[in-house]
Amino acid sequence: MQISLPHQTQDWLFGSDPKQRIRLRRTLGASGIYLLAAIGQWWSAELELAQPQLAHALILCLAPGLCGFYLLMRSGLNQPFADPALTLQQMVFAIVAMAAAYVINPPVRGMLLMIVALVLMYAAFMLSPRASRALGFFAVTLLGLVMLAMATYAPQVFDPTIEAIHFVFAAVILPVVSMLAGDLSAMRTRLKEQKAELQDALARIHKLATRDDLTGLINRRHMEELATLEQRRAQRNGGLPCLCLVDIDHFKRINDVHGHAAGDEVLRLFARHASASMRETDVLARWGGEEFLVMLPDTRPEEARTGFERLKRVLSRDEAWGGRLHLRVSFSAGLTAWRPGETLRDALARADHALYEAKASGRDRLVER
Repeated sequence: MQISLPHQTQDWLFGSDPKQRIRLRRTLGASGIYLLAAIGQWWSAELELAQPQLAHALILCLAPGLCGFYLLMRSGLNQPFADPALTLQQMVFAIVAMAAAYVINPPVRGMLLMIVALVLMYAAFMLSPRASRALGFFAVTLLGLVMLAMATYAPQVFDPTIEAIHFVFAAVILPVVSMLAGDLSAMRTRLKEQKAELQDALARIHKLATRDDLTGLINRRHMEELATLEQRRAQRNGGLPCLCLVDIDHFKRINDVHGHAAGDEVLRLFARHASASMRETDVLARWGGEEFLVMLPDTRPEEARTGFERLKRVLSRDEAWGGRLHLRVSFSAGLTAWRPGETLRDALARADHALYEAKASGRDRLVER
């Protein structure tokens, strides 16, 4: 059964930063293991299975694992490190602690080698492939030196033959475990990279499917989807949107006189200024060619006119065209309010009729129907 701590207690123990909270929870879990090891070591000393002085020294050496890493993270001093979780540092400490326990607890020293192997397997999920293999090399080297030293200076307790067997075990098994951990880590890294690449590809596909390449505005297909969603929202909550078809005046003349590249630049400039003139809730799409569609949610026609008058003033300024006054254009627009129960096609047909009237009556104007 999982124990749920009060929020104030959790904030006090783990802080408010989500990533730090995860690191601190894991570190506290490791501290619990060190605490059990310290209790076991104390018990061994009480039962005279280990020398009390050495057992107490090991308990003292476990102090960094018991509280040191936790206090370091809780204070925030871990943040400047490349790995704020201090994963490699904690694993190195664990292996050093196992090496010390190997010396202090001769009767169970063989079991400690398996714990070292477990630490190396855990590295597969936390460290890079290179760091995983380096950690395995460190473990074999440290344990080999400890075994050699103890077999040399205390052969009556650390039988050289047994230590040789232990070293062969460590020299064969631990590198294999380390190699497997490195392979698993490399696989994990590749999967993360592939996931990131897939997300980027999906984002690009979504952009291609919903955006117009030239202007960066949403395209016709996506606008139809958004308009359908807006109609459903309006039916539930009220406040139907206005729709406005906008057509750049005499755009064919721009293409014929100045070329298609100039025409493309006009479309980009118009889209940029139109987007800047609209409200955040308004949606602007390239509808086709030099035609654009604007959807203004929960807007009355008289309110919609204000935005288009603002756009007209922007386009009339010389600075809007960046020194290319020969590209300056005006626009005609047909505005309509989307009526309850009306289909998008019917509403657009009415806006199209209003646009036709605007162009027929001299262009550079907005007509409402």
